[in-house]
Amino acid sequence: MHPDLGLTYQQQNPNGGESIDFLQIRFSDIDFVSTDLCTTLFELPWGEQGEPHALSLDFDQSLLLELLSRLSPEAQQQFLDEVNGQLPPFHVSLPEPVLVDRVSCVLGELQEVEGEVFIPFVIRDIS
Repeated sequence: MHPDLGLTYQQQNPNGGESIDFLQIRFSDIDFVSTDLCTTLFELPWGEQGEPHALSLDFDQSLLLELLSRLSPEAQQQFLDEVNGQLPPFHVSLPEPVLVDRVSCVLGELQEVEGEVFIPFVIRDIS
């Protein structure tokens, strides 16, 4: 497993708090953690050597709707058909990827899930 980017970022920026932007992020899979929280996981090169890191992005329903608005009408309907009636937690793959030019985030809180310790980034805005 690759090192967690949130943990690495926190070690490199112990005061934290500032916004960080990730560029050219392609959303293709979403995990519904609860009715209010979604997350997705990426592999991203980081640092001078470009070492692969695991990037976890958390977002709420308003940002999910913004992502879905970028899908074609047919893909939106496919997505709705797939998630309709499901209760979290569950995973869904988008019918087509959504490329986002800029994802603005802040560092979230330390998490532990199934023995994995990580810090997700919380999306504040996409453009």
